[in-house]
Amino acid sequence: MNIYVLASISAFLTGLFFGYFVYSKGRNNAKNKFFSIGSILTGIWCLLPLFLVIFGDNKKSLYSARVIYMFASFVPSVWLSFMFSTVERRNTRIIFSSYIVSSLFALLSFHPLFIKGTIKFAPFFCVVPGPLYFLFIVFFTILFIYILINFCIEYKVSNGYKKHQIIYLIWAFIIGVLGGIIHFLAAYIHKEPFPHDFVVIIYTLIVTYAIVKYRLMDIAVVITRTTIFLVTFSLVLGLPFLFVALGKDWLIKLLGQNWWIGPLILMAALGTSGPFIFFYVEKRIVSILLREQRRYQDALRRAAVDMTRIRNLQQLLDFIIGLFNNAVRVSHSAIYCLDSKTSRFTLKAGINLKNEQPPSIDIKNPLINWLENKKEPLLYEEIRHKAEDNPDSVFKELKEQMLNLNATVIVPCILEDKLFDILILGDKLSGKIYTHEDLNNFSELGREVALATENALLYGNIEEEVRQRTNQLIEVQKQLVQAEKLATVGTLAGGVAHEINNPLTAILTNVQMLLVDAEKLDSDSKESLTLIEEATKRCRTIVQKLMTYAKKPLESGELSDIDVLNILKKVISFLGYQLEQENIKIITEAKEGEYLITGSQNELEQVFTNIILNARDAIKKIKKSGVISVSVSKNNDWIEIKIKDDGIGIPKEIMPKIFDPFFTTKDVGKGLGLGLSICQAIVEKHKGTITVESELNKGALVTVRLPIAKAKIGKHPQTISKTAG
Repeated sequence: MNIYVLASISAFLTGLFFGYFVYSKGRNNAKNKFFSIGSILTGIWCLLPLFLVIFGDNKKSLYSARVIYMFASFVPSVWLSFMFSTVERRNTRIIFSSYIVSSLFALLSFHPLFIKGTIKFAPFFCVVPGPLYFLFIVFFTILFIYILINFCIEYKVSNGYKKHQIIYLIWAFIIGVLGGIIHFLAAYIHKEPFPHDFVVIIYTLIVTYAIVKYRLMDIAVVITRTTIFLVTFSLVLGLPFLFVALGKDWLIKLLGQNWWIGPLILMAALGTSGPFIFFYVEKRIVSILLREQRRYQDALRRAAVDMTRIRNLQQLLDFIIGLFNNAVRVSHSAIYCLDSKTSRFTLKAGINLKNEQPPSIDIKNPLINWLENKKEPLLYEEIRHKAEDNPDSVFKELKEQMLNLNATVIVPCILEDKLFDILILGDKLSGKIYTHEDLNNFSELGREVALATENALLYGNIEEEVRQRTNQLIEVQKQLVQAEKLATVGTLAGGVAHEINNPLTAILTNVQMLLVDAEKLDSDSKESLTLIEEATKRCRTIVQKLMTYAKKPLESGELSDIDVLNILKKVISFLGYQLEQENIKIITEAKEGEYLITGSQNELEQVFTNIILNARDAIKKIKKSGVISVSVSKNNDWIEIKIKDDGIGIPKEIMPKIFDPFFTTKDVGKGLGLGLSICQAIVEKHKGTITVESELNKGALVTVRLPIAKAKIGKHPQTISKTAG
């Protein structure tokens, strides 16, 4: 066996191994398929020296050469298809024409016009070319030049990892063409300075390097480890045989008939140390290949501790984006956070983003569903390949979403099965690809990001709640001051009303005395005095009501039997004029009789006054006039008072809060938020209940239920209907 045969076998095995391996990793991917077929056909072409050695007979040698060239005829066309699948363009006319020409050459390969014979100038081997052989060289040259031109064009327009892939492919095909030139020239000059099949091996190794470094077909680490394994154990098993081949005579002289002990000891030593050599070499080479990943992985791990210390959400997100941008060194990055109020993931931070970066992602987006279910990062290249293999699958939609988000990698940040954030990463500035180890580390860091985000959100919510409570306390303090002022005014009002009542009595007495001698007065004077008398009586009535309303409840807290209907009549009478001026009618419906309860009249007046005034405010919010209906009825041992309005109503979401102290929907300065809270306290003090039913824009119904005073029986009722105001 000479060096040309060794190169032939090595080139064939290299093409066969990588061709089959790549095909098995992507059977439906066009790029993988054409690379595999091209590598295997090129390897078969390289078997020519081996077959010329095996078949010593000229006829058999010629037949084997023609069979090999039948396969070789399709090599240019297959690599042309590989080029088109790599640059993601397609020219059906050129591809179809190339396969037609390849088929013609395959059919003519058995004719003397193509190959006349074979030459064996040991150790060199070649074919004797016919006239058509030169045309095959022209065909080969034109297609490979066309392939290189298209790769160069793609290199100019591409960027990132693909640009680096293309440059390696350009160099690989240049070397491949060089090997073809050496092979073709040998057929004419009968000289081959060195085995051109070694050039084919170099070509395969360069493409493999592109695969390892730039993930051309997504089999980087597997190919690296497989290659290390093959090289290591080839040396381990091959060295003893090489030792025997080169040093057998020396061993016989040294050891005599036991010369075989030397190779046996060497084989045992190498067999024992082989696994250790493999693991050591693998560790060293993989650490070199993943040197960059190791660097930023350490930076990310250190930063993960700092993330948990940042309490402000926006500062945290800016820190995370800056961390990825600086540690991983990507072209751009962004982070989307879940906004539970809008049910969308909103863009919160980013670096070097494009203008068309979407501001938000709907929670029902297929991309969100995929991330929540799979809980693993998405790599655009993988999704794109899967979309090409399965055009009708979900991968097509995922591909479009990733393009829309300008994402090379999407990292879900998940904690306890809940998706908190989405990290968007662009290409690495180095042009290198994202490995599976990168994605695994991103997954781990994603959980840290989710935890830090949850902590920041929790802290932010607590901080916001404290801020709100503080503002509420400040507002409550202002309102309490105002309430104290109102209480003081109420007290003063009682005193002022008492002071006013005295001169009013004097005026009324004098007017009535003058009217006694009305016969002596003219008609105009008599009419004036009558008007003064009526106005004075009206003023006295108002002052008496004001004095009654301002009266404090008994300090002893003693309760008495009171009639609820009478209380309501007094309240309606007191508020009637004011409501009439605001175009609001009060309709009262009750059955005549006693509605006795045990309680405080002053406190219940306060309750009903507050409810009616709230009804008035609700009406005035949406219209200029309205109706307030008040009904009183007995139900077993209870008296029910229902006050209904046709105002704006109460939104469903705030219904649970309406009895909370200081909760109000009125404008600032127009309500303290204490009304219904005090009403509820007073009603419950009387062992009753107060409830509210309402729909937005459909008014509200307030129901007060008070227990009937014990041992009291009302008169037989007669239905009446009364309209006041």
